[in-house]
Amino acid sequence: MFQKNSYSVPSDSSGFLLVRIFQTRRCSVRKHAKLHKFLKISIKNTIPELIFRRKKKFKAISIRTNHIIKRIWGHYYWFSDNALIVLKKRMNTVGKELYGPTSIDFKIKKFRVAFKYIY
Repeated sequence: MFQKNSYSVPSDSSGFLLVRIFQTRRCSVRKHAKLHKFLKISIKNTIPELIFRRKKKFKAISIRTNHIIKRIWGHYYWFSDNALIVLKKRMNTVGKELYGPTSIDFKIKKFRVAFKYIY
């Protein structure tokens, strides 16, 4: 699960090495963001050739969490790390490749078009 003021590593080819989560969606009601929730992040570390600098703010969506997820038919699954995808305006992704596994529930049509290998 993602919490305010925690650090995470993006799981796409955006070039960001480390980001800080400073807001979760519906922050006053929920303290933690689970799988497929929207977050607001700021850049803390990037590769040197990137045009984006520190403290620039973006939106993100979580794709993997360590928290145990229960399916409707009784199965449990979890991932070994927390990961997110960085988004630009209008839900476009900054990076064009996605690294690592994702859950079956991540079937938003826009992301299936952006990332070719999400089924």
